[in-house]
Order: sequence, then structure tokens, then C-alpha cells
Amino acid sequence: METPEKKETILLVDDIPANLEILIRVFQRAGYKVRAVTSGPLGIRAAEHDPPDIVLLDVTMPGMDGYETCRRLKQNPLLKGIPVI
Repeated sequence: METPEKKETILLVDDIPANLEILIRVFQRAGYKVRAVTSGPLGIRAAEHDPPDIVLLDVTMPGMDGYETCRRLKQNPLLKGIPVI
């Protein structure tokens, strides 16, 4: 019996739902597991709950911007090794 391959997980963080919809479609078609959230705080919670393989992060978001979100992700010892683009 073959073991299923683990799909790499991408966490998308963007406050514009249309951007998320496009990116979700593109990455799912390429075979990735995709999770998407619409704010920095939700991105941090999602990463803490189930760490992704990579985070694609919008820079300009209301409230907590992408730079602060990235800083907080990198402060967490469990998440600091995850690449953030």
C-alpha cells in the first residue's frame, strides 16, 4: 500500500479576497494545499494552529501590516524557520 505524498502547505495572507481567490486557484492547480486568511492576526493564529511550509504575505493591510505580521511570526520559536515572502 502506497503512502500518500504530503502536499506542501501555503498560507496566504491578504486583505483583498479577489487576490486570495486567484492565488488559491493557481496554487491548488499546481498541487499545493492552500489556506487563506484576510488579516495579519488571523495569519499568525493560522500558522500557530497548523504551521505551513511557506507564508505568502501582503505588505499593505489595514491594522497589522505585513511587516509587523512577519516580525511576530519570526518571534515565535515554532514559526521562525518558515519562509515568508
